[in-house]
Amino acid sequence: MKRKVGPIIAILISIAIFIILITFSDSILGNSQNDMFTEETVSYQELKKNHSPEDAARIAGLNYVDASKEDTLMEKKAYDMFHRGRIAPGRNYVTDNTFGSRFMYYISGSSRHIVAKRYDRLWSESPMTFVIVTLMYFLITDSIILYYYRKRQILSKDIQSVTENLRRVRKNKEMSSLILSPDDELYGLVEQTNKISMDINELRDDVRLRERRFRGLVGHLPIGVMLLNSQGDVLMHNQAMASLLDANISNDIHPFIEDVKTYSLSRMIEHTLRKNKNHHREIQLVGNSQKYVDASVIRLIHSREDFDQQVLVILYDLTESRQFERVQVDFVNNVSHELKTPVTSIEGFSETLLGGAKNDPAKLDHFLDIIHSESVRLSELIQDILSLSKVKKDNNKADVVNLRDDVEHILDHQSLSIKKHNLTVKKEFTGNPEVTINKEKVNLVFRNLIKNAISYNKENGEIDIEVHHDDIENRIKLIVKDTGIGISEEDQGRIFERFYRVDRSRSLETGGTGLGLAIVKETLDTLDGDIRVESHQGLGTKFIVDIPL
Repeated sequence: MKRKVGPIIAILISIAIFIILITFSDSILGNSQNDMFTEETVSYQELKKNHSPEDAARIAGLNYVDASKEDTLMEKKAYDMFHRGRIAPGRNYVTDNTFGSRFMYYISGSSRHIVAKRYDRLWSESPMTFVIVTLMYFLITDSIILYYYRKRQILSKDIQSVTENLRRVRKNKEMSSLILSPDDELYGLVEQTNKISMDINELRDDVRLRERRFRGLVGHLPIGVMLLNSQGDVLMHNQAMASLLDANISNDIHPFIEDVKTYSLSRMIEHTLRKNKNHHREIQLVGNSQKYVDASVIRLIHSREDFDQQVLVILYDLTESRQFERVQVDFVNNVSHELKTPVTSIEGFSETLLGGAKNDPAKLDHFLDIIHSESVRLSELIQDILSLSKVKKDNNKADVVNLRDDVEHILDHQSLSIKKHNLTVKKEFTGNPEVTINKEKVNLVFRNLIKNAISYNKENGEIDIEVHHDDIENRIKLIVKDTGIGISEEDQGRIFERFYRVDRSRSLETGGTGLGLAIVKETLDTLDGDIRVESHQGLGTKFIVDIPL
């Protein structure tokens, strides 16, 4: 309300000042007109000596008025003033003012003959000029009033904005930016306030960025992380923890017991909350995951003044480690079993020969053939085990390899087996045969796939070998297809396991170790390659290998 009354009072004051100025100016003009009338009456007195009063008045520029008559306006006014005593001897000069005119009268002696003259007042001198000046006055004054009123409004608004910003700072809220011109009265204050706002916003952004990075870091950790408050409510967790607990953990604050279903882990957390002691134990989680984890429950106190403790739960997945340990145990058992068979055969037939069978030429040759066959099988088993161990070594050595020559070389080494089974080998090479790749590893893949196609083929069967080098995508594709016994759908998912055999009796006949396809798969993993199998039982098998260069 005060803001609206202020301009009205200012405008009323400007009107009052205008009236005072006009009145004062009109008074000055009246004095000037009075002086002029006095000079003219003096001339009239001098002219009256030689002329009649009427002619003297006319020559002096005055109006001769007969106070005994009432024919004209001046005569009526002079008559009224004369009879009212306003014009009388001793009061020679009389002025009568109306809104637009000023009438001056003069009487000499005791005569009723009066001279008068009409003058315009200030606003009647030039009405148009007076109107223009009046409009300009009010336009200027009102503009000044409105300008300062508007400036005061802006100043008041800026002060309110600064006050509101300081209030928002106190309440830890984001401030709004203010923009002023350098000549503004509050420019310095607002500039400092804006700088404070920018500093605070930068600090808040930095805190948000740090929090986002921290949550992103925790979210991408391979270990499960869960943060609890002193009441056991979940404040934060990552996806790894949800995966390990096999639970859809809510982002809202809630009791940990809603997510932790494993009794031993729950007891560890509760004991830490009550006793303020850390715990570390290996446990098996219940539920669908059934995973083994290394669990740590740690009490956190950030400072001596921070009495609201927090509890950090960390779960490290040991499932793969335990599976790897079982695989190692199984591998050792399988290797021991596979080694025991040929060693037992060699030992048994050697004892038989030493016991006297060597004297029989037929038995000697037969037993020596068996010993040789088992020793070859033992040598191949040892070689495959060594190849399997070398595959995992970080060997990134790359050589220029001619794929055509290497395939031909492998087929030459297997020529006796190929002839023994009367197999037909078809070869197809496309693209540049020379590539840069680890020669030892790629030959290991070729050799085991070709050997596998020979070992599990039928008599008078066929082997199709295709080697394609794609220069555009820079990768090689190997296809080895046979017409052998094939692989059932049940076995296709396990053929790349170590010591797994589709037909164990066939492997014993051909001397297979059960490690060939496992070597191929693990070698391709080190080359970022891929292998697929297409097979139907009794219709042959096709292996498709894709290796990027």
